[in-house]
Amino acid sequence: MSFIRHAFQTMHPAMQMVMLACITLSMLAAAAVVGVLWVTGGNVEGMMAMASPEVLMDRANILVLNNANQLVGFLAGAWLFAALVGRSHLGGFFMKRPNGIMWLWAAVVAVCASPLLDLTYRINEWALVPGSSLHAWAGSLEAQAAVLTQRILTFSSPVEGVAVLFSVALLPALCEEWLFRGALQPVMVRATGQVHLGIWLTAAIFSAIHMQFFGFLPRMILGALFGYLVVYSGSIWPAILGHFINNAGVVVTAWVMGPEWLETGLEPQPLSTWAWFDWAWAIAGIGVLLSVMKHLGSTRRSNIHDYRVALDSSSSLGGSMRPS
Repeated sequence: MSFIRHAFQTMHPAMQMVMLACITLSMLAAAAVVGVLWVTGGNVEGMMAMASPEVLMDRANILVLNNANQLVGFLAGAWLFAALVGRSHLGGFFMKRPNGIMWLWAAVVAVCASPLLDLTYRINEWALVPGSSLHAWAGSLEAQAAVLTQRILTFSSPVEGVAVLFSVALLPALCEEWLFRGALQPVMVRATGQVHLGIWLTAAIFSAIHMQFFGFLPRMILGALFGYLVVYSGSIWPAILGHFINNAGVVVTAWVMGPEWLETGLEPQPLSTWAWFDWAWAIAGIGVLLSVMKHLGSTRRSNIHDYRVALDSSSSLGGSMRPS
């Protein structure tokens, strides 16, 4: 095992990213098999029926398949990569307990990011040039995602609500953060030699894998915020909390507002429909978000150095990282 670990650690960081991608894709393929077996119990007729859109789009089946993707594809993929390369090579997954105030900052960032994400969604869609073939392609993906999201968020009992919250909020917060901020971001930072560039490139990949390109920019910004929470706190847990709050907010809103909200509330509303309260919330939210990030950047500048040192000290190839 030490020989294998040494081989992985002495790879160029670019090759480590390729290996992480291969491991993750292989585990996602395994997750598809696990998900189908989980749904059907291994029954051949049941597996054949999974080809039917009605069966595949059943909410319970969607949740099971999503759970398999998260647990087997993302979480197991991240931990398998960590086992091969060594957790110390990834900063130990930054699993230490964070400073108490970072829990509060993570919650504030997640809540106050909402109006910025709403605004950048519009910019994102406009940048794809309405009427172009690229816009039409992205729009078709958004329509498919909207149908899937409505199926998932249409529930009528607290038990169903808890199941959706577990599948859509808790598991992605844990599994996606361990893969992207725990495994990919350290390798990306080492590969680029710059903390900030590594954070944003990781966030771009994080956004791209969701295959919803009207929301590429806001999701990338959200991923970058999670990345900075890891760097500023020296721990992955504030990012996990922020991710959970962001996803749980949609589930709880759907739970409280009901089916009517699902028809119109999932997509950003035109700015022309905004009341004074919407503008006030947007200005206040973005202002607080920028203030918090500026505060963290100034008071926790040493954490960026510590993050760089933690990775640089275990780097066996590629030299020291450049200041960023």
